[in-house]
Amino acid sequence: MAERVNARIAGTGLSSLSPVILDTLVERIERGEYPEGSSLPSEHDLAREFGTTRFVVRAALDDLAEMGRIRRVRGKGTYVTSRRFGEVGEVGGFRESARTSNRMASVRVLSRSRRRAGPYLAQLFEIDEDDVLYSIRRLNSVDDEPLSIERAFVPLALFEGIEDIDVSVFSLYETYKLYGRAVVATEERLDIDTLSAHDAALLQVSPGDLALSLACLSFDATGTVIEYSSSLCRADRGSYSYEY
Repeated sequence: MAERVNARIAGTGLSSLSPVILDTLVERIERGEYPEGSSLPSEHDLAREFGTTRFVVRAALDDLAEMGRIRRVRGKGTYVTSRRFGEVGEVGGFRESARTSNRMASVRVLSRSRRRAGPYLAQLFEIDEDDVLYSIRRLNSVDDEPLSIERAFVPLALFEGIEDIDVSVFSLYETYKLYGRAVVATEERLDIDTLSAHDAALLQVSPGDLALSLACLSFDATGTVIEYSSSLCRADRGSYSYEY
């Protein structure tokens, strides 16, 4: 592979190196050398491999990011993503919705744990009460402003190893897609609730303020429930719309 890359670069001027690097990285992603969810080599390592500068490598990575093939995360690195959401039959989550509005979404993990399904969640997922769920609670922000608190439950039997996925880099919906179980439909229930002192502090509002309460079941293409989530969204920042 190194010989082929060198042959492609040979005789190429600095200004045309960026497209060569871009084509090579796309080829490696398509071939599975850099699978979805994995991190790319650093700019320094890529610059050394291609015999160029980090500035030229960064230009190629900018194009990859624009194509939706990678995601840069400050302080963590550059990660390979799936193609952009919006394909027919796919449903986007919180971060995908923010991106379509050209806003910056961020997620802070508040807690993660394993737990028994119990009678209520077992009925929702159609599993045994003793089956194990992965529970994750997160604070979602848009443009650095807290927007919602969300708790999601996922059957571990469907997503072995999901606890090792960094959900500050990949959304849960993206993670499900990496496992071959993209969300294609949801059922939602909307209500109004008042915020406790603890939740109000996280959302930077006053205790007792109103919040939009949303419960959601997410289904894959087989009709299997793969996630149950409940969220509280600031009433002064949130909204809800539907089509019928």
